[in-house]
Formats: sequence, structure tokens, C-alpha cells
Amino acid sequence: MPSAQISPVRPVNDEEAQRSTAKVGAPRSHNVMSMRSPFKGGHSIRLTSLNIEKIDQALSPDFTSGFEESEDCFSEITAKAAVLLGAEKCFLFIKGAKEQKLYTFLRDNDGSKVRATKPIDRGITGSILSEPSGYNDGKVGQSDRWSHELDELPNFVTTSYLAWPIWDFAACKSIGVVEFRNKCGSPTFNAADSQFARIIALQLGHAVIHYKQQELIAGHTETINQAYEKNVGEGETIDVPSQNEHPAEAQYVALSKPSLFTTRRSSVAVCDRAWDYDVFLKSDEELMMHAIDIFDERGLFSRFSIPLTTFVNFVNAIKNGYDSNAPYHNSYHAFDVMHVCYLLMTKCRADEYLESFNVLSILVAALAHDLGHDGYNNAFHQNTSSDLAVTYNGISILENYSAAYLFRILRKQENNIFARLNSEEMSKMRGRLIDMILDTDAKNHFMLMTRFKHGLEMRKLSRGLLSSMILHVSDVSNPARPGTIARKWAYTVQTEFYRQGDREKELSIAQSPFMDRDFENLPRMQVAFIDAVVQPVFRLLADFLPLVEDHCLKPLQLNRAFWHTMLHRGTLKTSEIKAFLDAQKSDSFMIAAAETDLDGDSDSAMSEVSLGKSAIPGIPADATQDTSPDVRRASVISLHLEGTKQLDPELGVRFDENDGSRRISLQKTVVKASQEAYRVGFKSAKKLLESPTFQALTFFATLYALFAFDLNLALGNKESSLPVDYATLFVFAIFVVELVLSLACVPGYLQFFFWLDFVATISLYFEIGFLIEAGGDIGNELGLARAGRAAKVGARAGRIANALRLIRLVKVFKFAKWTLRRAMKTREQDEVRDELEHDLHQNMSIIGRRMTESITKKVIIAVVLMLIMFSVTDLDYTPDARQLQLDSLEEFPNSTVLRESFFNSHDNIIAFRGTGHDFVDQDSLDVLRDVDILTLSSEPDGSISASFDISDDTETQAWYSLLITTFVSLLLGTMGLLFSKDAYHLVIHPIEKMKFTVQQLSENPLLHLERIKNRGGNESNETDMLEQAIAKMAALLQVGFGSAGAEVISKNLSDMGELNPMIPGVRVNAIFGFCDIRDFTFATEGLQQDVMIFVNKIADITHKHVVASGGHPNKNIGDAFLLVWKLKSGKNTNSSGDLQKELFDASLTCMQSVIRDIRKAGNLASFLSDDGSSISSAWASSLATYKVAMGVGLHKGWAIEGAIGSKVKIDASYLSPHVNMASRLEAATKQYRVPLLMSEAFFGGLSGAVQSTCRRCDKVIFKGSTEPMVVYHQDLEPLAMLQSQPQNHTALLDATSWDDQTESKYRGLIKDAQTKLDSSTELVQREVYDALFNSYLDKDWNRCKIFCHLWMKRFPGDVIVTCLVEQLSSNDFQCPETWPGYHALTEK
Repeated sequence: MPSAQISPVRPVNDEEAQRSTAKVGAPRSHNVMSMRSPFKGGHSIRLTSLNIEKIDQALSPDFTSGFEESEDCFSEITAKAAVLLGAEKCFLFIKGAKEQKLYTFLRDNDGSKVRATKPIDRGITGSILSEPSGYNDGKVGQSDRWSHELDELPNFVTTSYLAWPIWDFAACKSIGVVEFRNKCGSPTFNAADSQFARIIALQLGHAVIHYKQQELIAGHTETINQAYEKNVGEGETIDVPSQNEHPAEAQYVALSKPSLFTTRRSSVAVCDRAWDYDVFLKSDEELMMHAIDIFDERGLFSRFSIPLTTFVNFVNAIKNGYDSNAPYHNSYHAFDVMHVCYLLMTKCRADEYLESFNVLSILVAALAHDLGHDGYNNAFHQNTSSDLAVTYNGISILENYSAAYLFRILRKQENNIFARLNSEEMSKMRGRLIDMILDTDAKNHFMLMTRFKHGLEMRKLSRGLLSSMILHVSDVSNPARPGTIARKWAYTVQTEFYRQGDREKELSIAQSPFMDRDFENLPRMQVAFIDAVVQPVFRLLADFLPLVEDHCLKPLQLNRAFWHTMLHRGTLKTSEIKAFLDAQKSDSFMIAAAETDLDGDSDSAMSEVSLGKSAIPGIPADATQDTSPDVRRASVISLHLEGTKQLDPELGVRFDENDGSRRISLQKTVVKASQEAYRVGFKSAKKLLESPTFQALTFFATLYALFAFDLNLALGNKESSLPVDYATLFVFAIFVVELVLSLACVPGYLQFFFWLDFVATISLYFEIGFLIEAGGDIGNELGLARAGRAAKVGARAGRIANALRLIRLVKVFKFAKWTLRRAMKTREQDEVRDELEHDLHQNMSIIGRRMTESITKKVIIAVVLMLIMFSVTDLDYTPDARQLQLDSLEEFPNSTVLRESFFNSHDNIIAFRGTGHDFVDQDSLDVLRDVDILTLSSEPDGSISASFDISDDTETQAWYSLLITTFVSLLLGTMGLLFSKDAYHLVIHPIEKMKFTVQQLSENPLLHLERIKNRGGNESNETDMLEQAIAKMAALLQVGFGSAGAEVISKNLSDMGELNPMIPGVRVNAIFGFCDIRDFTFATEGLQQDVMIFVNKIADITHKHVVASGGHPNKNIGDAFLLVWKLKSGKNTNSSGDLQKELFDASLTCMQSVIRDIRKAGNLASFLSDDGSSISSAWASSLATYKVAMGVGLHKGWAIEGAIGSKVKIDASYLSPHVNMASRLEAATKQYRVPLLMSEAFFGGLSGAVQSTCRRCDKVIFKGSTEPMVVYHQDLEPLAMLQSQPQNHTALLDATSWDDQTESKYRGLIKDAQTKLDSSTELVQREVYDALFNSYLDKDWNRCKIFCHLWMKRFPGDVIVTCLVEQLSSNDFQCPETWPGYHALTEK
């Protein structure tokens, strides 16, 4: 067969696809495009027939948007493609996942939708799928590939044929075929058609892959839901705030000041905390110190008792486990990922949701997540059947290997940083590390995002899932780093990719995307990676951690702008990019390019195609095709779905799941649906009624109703009457709608104002001329009101009607009130005003509303009655001369004198009938309105009638009516406002303020009311006095009851019944602090009555710091104080973050500040020097050396908050063993001779930076407790300051000395400990203390004795070790066999 007719097209790779589609986006002014030939041999040709407009349509997202595997979608897309290419028919075939066939959707001869299949091993379509080449044949029926049985269509002859395989470049396989049959207007498809078909195939490939991924993710939903319903361990869940909930900034001063410990730390340098930390510029020693600093700053060494030597050994083993020959996956990558994890936890504040256990697991997993990585990805190992692939069954090969490698390192004692974890903690740590490392597999990328998104939607995350997300985000964070660093990582990634690509060529296996150095295109790879992986995952994390937006997404967008610019410039190779950057000397061009790229994706359509969504760098094509659910790894979110109710959308019924049973409650569902529909309708109607548009419409309609009729009489003519009638009908309809909506939505409307509105609405009906005429007899009767004997009655009725028309002024009055309220609301929002005043105006009291409505009603009634009375009593006794003359003419019909006198007296006669002298002025009748004509008839027979032109009188009366309407409007408005103003300001407003104050206090009993002040000027009235009294009484209640009595205040203020202080308590979680003044009895004896000043001065210092730190003082028990910091409950929180570490830190800082301020006073005399207090002469000498001191115990737990006592006397406080625990911790400070002790529960809530400054004191069990705990202390000064020797220092050194045999046995240990103690670094010195304490807990008291001896020689003033030595020496440093690992404290 001639080669001109059969044109095999060379295989398409992703880089070449980018080149062709990138050039498609060239300026449209080019009618001729130069492209690389798609034919074998690669000769350049000139394609003169490419239609740019059609290519743009093919590249448009609309071409494949909403793709799904359905008959309608296939028909629509193939029809579009056929039109674009100019083919008679187009077919899209997809390769089945399970059956080895091609399938498509089409319609048969009857128009029915069918699913048709083709084998892949026979026929021309299957042959194109099996090899990566396009096919163009002008005489396809003669081809050996053509199967008359499979390829021919009924009633259709195929002559020319063009087909392209649809490729999944990431998986290096074809997934379908798009074929075109018979070129319209030509016997064959040309080269331009082939290139165009190739572009269409690329677009269809993107759509098919995206659809399958979404379908697969959707298929995982049920599995994920089931997995998420698994219970998570206690304390492992995070309550995710909603979108409109933002963590409130701490409202206390202590957090804004540097704490006592941060001022003396020298951990991670500021520059190393930043995002521009460049691991490539650091030596191995600097990277090691950086890891040490991070672990120390997070408090992990002290929290988990990790010896520094062990940590150094561990990090070195990790570093040695990385392949130094791997350009990217080496130890630099590990340290960089650890650094980014640290930044996400600190800069982006993720650590507010992470416990120390989570922080440790994240940092360790970051260091070890690519251990043993050889620089070749999982797909390479799978394709080459490597030993690792066989060992791990092709499942997350390298990740499983890294996890196993990590635990092989930890098996060695010298590397085991988890040695102090118990078996339960170690099992949990092992599982957590494996989960996190496996989640870094690119294949699990989409599943991890789905799990995290699901958790956000359910507002329930686990700390384990957040840990995995942080590690994964850090692993792909290179493009989110500053430009210089991001480009360095991009170069190394490309080097490693080409290294694998070269190896794949050597082994003759399929080339992985972006790994063929012959098609180098670094910008395209980076933009594709950013768009498909990095940006979506960072945006998802930013939904939970908003600071990610500023720290990560903005640099990411700048880097994308840079690579996008390089892509459009055609600068594709690394060498070209580096040369370009060298020439630029700065990144200023990148910022300029970003200005047009950041705000919007102007080239999004171009980018999506040219970047090839199907080829995602580093993400396998089957990233979401692992359908085997890993429940252990997925069960990280607790949704608490017990007792949930499901709705069957097809049956419209609800299933209640209780005890496994299901019952259908259709009736309840219908009722609920109807109630919901009513609620939605009511809400919409009320919204319409209160909308500014509707209010303005009714206002202008009212103005029209008031003035339009009279204005038409004064200025209109006969032709204007009909339009005015239609306008009046429209206004009538508006009034009817308003009436109906008000009846439905306004409570209590069916009273006074309803009847006013009803009368005003009905009165409009009689002003619509064509409706009155349609009324027949009624209209005639009304028309006759102006004739004959009804003339006077009609005139009087008209005056009364005009008076009733003024009732419509009520609508204007209501609109004025509505406008005034909105104006006040707007002004209060624009101006910074008293919040009390703002809320007050938005919530009018009942008495205010009733009084205002009463005044308004009375003013309206008075004005309307006055007008009606004037109209009724306005009697005109002057007889009408025209009527008298007509009566005379009827009596003397033949009198010429009377008839001539009648005509001469009235020049406005336009019609006359009777006496044989009838005439009609038809011209006047044609132009005059009915209201301008007055017809009178003689009495009593009416044989004579005359019509008069009264248009002048009508105009005069209309202007008079307009004047009356305007006057009454002003009168009504002025009187209403004036009458209401004095009542409002003198009575209503003060009462509303007092009512609002009480209401606010009932909602928030601790509300500060200092802003309530006298607003009556220089002269106070009774209401001002009541306001001030309420404010003072509220302040006294707050001071007396405190936070624990808030419920008592709230309940009694909101309850209208009798006083009831016996309110049930409320369970709260809180931090409890217990303070006690040392030697208080001694001070009381010496100060006598002045002891109150002494206690109150200490209380003032304590309470001031507690309130500033967000806490609440509670009990004042003489020499002791109970302090409370409430932890988050529901939506209310005193601190940001789920764990509220800031509140723990603030409470500790607060108590250290109290201790420091009291210590500054020195002795008692100087402490009381400013208050004029005197010391008893008998005690003066003894108290001269009395040092003011305080002991503090801090504990975290639950308590019952409420009132204790009876109706005679109550005290608001907290009842719980945890409150007693704080008291016992304070008592223990005397035994350990330290000013502050904290429980293990409190210590666990501190941030890592604060934990690193604390030391373990002992492991004890308190009286009344069943569980032992470790107690902690925080040093106010550096260890180097502990040099003050106790009196028994020499005796203690002698007690801890050792003999020569012990010296020989522990020579290496002694030398190592002494070297560390001689170090100038406190972190190294603390390692000796950790070893000392661990030896004590491990019952190796001889070893502990050696450490104690060396420690006391270096830090003789450390009272903690002194107490420990005194305790152990009582047993001669021999641990009793029955010692349980702790000792009991019997004192309360």
C-alpha cells in the first residue's frame, strides 16, 4: 500500500504534546503555523490549513467540561469533535478496566441508547490502541487492519479514516481511541487534520482520566465513612472550627510580653526559623545542630528523656541511611522536610493542635521518611521486579522500606530515642510513624487529601491525620519556598528524574513522564506539579491553618509565575534558565510577571492543555486506584454517627437507625417537609416585606395615592385619565400585597393598623374609573350622586372621602419610622459608639413599643376624626341658583324671559334638554372629563336638564385638596414625633437601658459595666440614679460571686420568680492554681489588724496577673487563693487552637510573675512600707528578717462549678478532687523547697518551648489519689545561678561519695557526666539531670548517687537534687525490693 495513504504517526510523549499545544496558543494573527511534523521521520512541514478558531474551541475547557461515561455525553463530545475536524462521524472508545475490550456509547437504528464493545486484539480500532501511534488512511477499506465484520458501520461507507490513541502519560499506557471517518469535502484527512486530532485526543485523555479519578474517589467515600466511624483514642480528636469561626486573639496582656523563660533561651536562631533556610549551604555539623535546636526548642529532650548523645547517634544513623548518590532523595531532603514541618508547626501554628507526642512523631518521620531511597521511584522498582518490590509485594515499596529501615536503626540501644516510652506508648508511636511514612507515597496523595477534606467537612479531625498531612505537605513543599531555594530543588529533582530515565532506556522499559532528557522541559514539569499537587494540598491545609496562605501560598504563586514565564518564553532547559537568571541579576522580572499571573489565570485554558493534567510529576496514574481499604490507616476521624437519620431520596422516606432496626415514617417526613416549606416561605415573605426595595416601593405608591388623584384633577385632561387609572390599579395591587404579607408576617398586625391599611386600600378602588364603570348600577348610582337632589349629599360624601384618603398617611408615617431606624443603625455601624446604645436601638423594649404605638394611634385617630368632623359639619345652606332656575323653567316651560335669563346667567352651559330648545356642545363634551361636567335636573319631574362645564371649580378644589393633604401630612408627622420624643428620652429610653443591662448581665454575668455613666447632663434624674445603682449592684455581685457564681447571677436575673441561689452546678475543664502565703500565722501575730492590708496587697498582685492572663480569681481563704483558668467549652475559648497551649503557658507565666513580684519586696517591712502599716513592737525583731514568699501548685482537670451553701449564705466555688490536687501540689512545694510545682497533666498542656525549661522533681502519689504522677518544676533562673550551698552541703557530698571499686566500675560514666557538666550549654548539662532522674525511676540508685554527687558539686544550690539525696540516703541508696517506682506523699 502506498505510504502516502497510510501514515503511521510516531509515538507521542508528554513533552512533545506540550510543544505542539504551546504553539497552538500563538497570536491569532498568524495564519500559517510552523509545527513539527507528526509523521515518522520528524521532517518539518508547513501546515497552512490549521484553523486557529477551531483549535481554540478544542482547547477550551467547555469542550470536555462535565465529562462522564454516559450515552448523552459521548454523543455530545463526538459530535463536537466531528464538526471541529470536518468529519462525517466521530467515535470515542474507552478501554475497559476489567474486560479486555473497548467500549463506547451510541444510538442504534431505533434511536435507543446502547453500550457497544470491540475487541482489542482484532479490528483497526484495537490495533491503534495496542501501539502508541496515530493512523491516517485515505483508503482504509483496503487496509490489512480493516475488519469488515467489526469496523464497518451499517448504512455507512467508510473511505478515509483518521484515529489517535488516547494516552495516560503518567502510566505510560493508552486508555482509549478517538477515530474520525470520512473527511467532508475531501477524499482524505491531511496532516493538519492529523495534528488537530492529536490535540483532541489529548483533551479527551485529560477528561477521561479526571473522570475516573473522581469516580474512584467517590467510590472510596463509603469505605472512608466506615473507617472514620471507628473510635479514636481519647484526646486524639480535634474539634475543627467552622468557616465563620476564627480563633480569637488572646485578650490578656501576658501573651504579648516575653515570658520569663524565653528571655534566657538561646535555641534556634531567627534566620534558621525562616523559610529561606537553605540546607545546601549547611555543613553536616550545622544540620545536626539545627536538628538538636528544633528538638530542644520543642521540649522533646526533657519531655521524653532523650539523651543528647543518643539523639546524635540516631541522627547520624539516619543520615548514613540515605544514599548520597541520589541527587534529590538524600539526607539534605530529610533535613529540609524536618525544617518545613517545624515551620508549619510554629509559623503556621499547627502545634496549637498537636501534643508533644505528635510533634515528636512528625519530626522523626520527617527525618526518616525516605530512608534507603536509591533515587528510583516505586514504579521503576515495580517494573524491574526489584528485590524491594518483591519483598513488599509492590505496595508502597520505598515507603515500607524506609519505615522498616527506621525501626532497624531504633533497635540499637545507642540509637533508641524512644527508650523511655512504655510499651503502650511505643506501640502507638510505631503505628503512627508507619502511617505517616506510608502516607508520603505519591500514590496515596489523593486519598490523603480526601480523608483530610472529609474531616474538615465533618469538623472532626484526628491529630494523627493532621500529622500525616503536615509531613506530606512538607515533603512536596519545595515549590513553596523562596525562589532561589525552590529552583535548587527543581534542578535536583530533574537530575534524579533523568538519572532514572537513562536507566529505563538501558533496560528498554517504558519511559516515565518527565524523565527523558531528550525532551527537557523543566518549567512545564514544575507548573504541572504545582497545579496538580502542591497548590491543591496547600490550599486544603490553609482551610485549617489560615496562616499557610501568607507563608506558603504566596511564594508558591510567585514561583509558578516564574516557571510559567519561562514556559511562554520557550526557556525550557536548565542551562538556559540559569543563563537567563544570571543575565537578569535579580528576580525583579519574576515579580513583574507575577503581577499578571497572580490575580487570575488568564491563560488557564492554555495552561491546562499545555501542561497535560494527565501527567503529574511524581504522582502515579493509579494514585487512587488502590481499592483495598486500609482501615487501620483510614480510621482517623470520629464522626460520632450513632443515632443518625438517613433520608432515602428515591422513596422520600426517613429511616431511623436504632438498635439495628429500621422503620419508615413517611407521614413525619411529609409533615417535616411541609413545615420546612412553610418556614422557608415565611422567611422569604418577611425578607421581602422588610427589604428596602419593597419599602421604597410602598412609600412611593403611598405618595402617588395621596397626591395623584388631585394632581390629575388639577393638571390632567380626558386623555390622561386612563393611564392614571391603570397606575392606580397597580398601586392598589401593591397595597393588597402589603396587606397580605403584613397579615402573614407581622405579629399582632390584625388590630388598629390593619383596619387603617384596609380602609386606605379599599378607598383606592373607587378612584379607578374603568372599574367603577364596570360596576353597572353601582357606578350609575355613584354617578348620580352629583345630579339633582343628590348634589349636596354627594359633595359632602366627597369631602368625607377626601378625609378617609388621608388615612393613607399612616403608610408614610410607618415608612418614616422604618427609614429612621435604618439610618440610626447605619450611623451606629459607621461610627464607633457605645455598644450598649447600639444593641439597645436594635431591640426596643415591650413598654417602649407599646407606648410608641399608643401615641401614634392616638395622634392618627385625633387627626382623622378632626378631618371627618370638619367635613361632616361643613354644611352649605346657600341654594344653588342653577337648580332654582331649572325648577322655574319646569314650572313655566313657555316663558321666554326665564329661558333667556337662564342662558345669559350661565355661560358654561354645554348641553340643555327640554322646552323644545335642546342643544349640545359636542366639542366640549368630547374634551371634558366626567368630573368636569355637572348635570342638574329640574324638580320634581326632571323634564328639563342642563350640563355645565365646572373644570375651573374642579381645578380649584383639587389644589385646595392638595394643600390640605400636605398640611395634614406635616401635622401628623410633626405631632407624632414631638409627642413620642419626650416620652422616649425621659421614660422609655432609660427603662430600656436598665432592662437591657439586666438582660446582658443574665447572658454574661461577668460583663464589665464601667461604660454605663450619667447621660443626663449636669442634673441627674431618678432614672440616672437607677442606672448607676444597677451597675454598682452588678459589680458587687461579680466581685462577690466571681466566675464560679456566674450561673447563679444569670439564672436569677433571667428568672422572673423568687430568688433561688441553689442552682445546679456545671462541669467545666480548667487549670487550677492554688497559692499559699508562707508562715502566715507568724505574720498575723506580728501585724495584728494590719494583716488585712498585708493579705490584700498580696491578693492585689496575684489577682492582677491572673486576670491579665485570662484567668479568674475564686476563693480567698485567708492566706490562700484559688485561681481558675477555664478551658475551651464548645465555641467559647480563651485561647486559639484546640489544645489551648497559650492558656497553659500564660497561667504558668502568670504565677512565675506573681512569685517574682513578691520576691522583689524583700522583707515584710519593705513590703508594707508604702501602706503605713505598723509591726507590733513585741514582734518587730522577729519579723525584721521575715521574707514574704508564696508557694504555688498548678493542675489541670475537671470540676463542678456552682454555689455552695444555703439561702442564708452561699459561696461560689469549684468542687473536684482536681482542685484538691492543686492544693496538695502547693503543700508539696514546702517539702521540695521550691516555690512552684505542677502536675503531669498541666505539664502536658504546655507548649514545647515551655516544656523544655521544666524539670521533673519526683514521681509521687498523693493522699486520696490512686494513680502516681510525675511532678515538675520550672526554674526561674539558669542552672548556672544555682550556686548557693545549703548548710548540709558537705554532709550530702559525703553521703554520695563512692569507693575505689565503684570508681573503677563507673569510670567511663563518671568521665562522660563530668564532661557534660563542664559544658557551657545548659542542654548538655540537663542531659546529666535526665540520666540522674531516670536512674532513680529505674531503681538503679547507686548510679543515681554518682550523678547526684557530680550534680551537687556543679550546682550546689539545686534544692531539688538536695531533697532527692536526703530521701535516698535514708535507705543508704539501696532501692527496696518493694519500692513501686514512686513514693507516697501523706500530707494534704
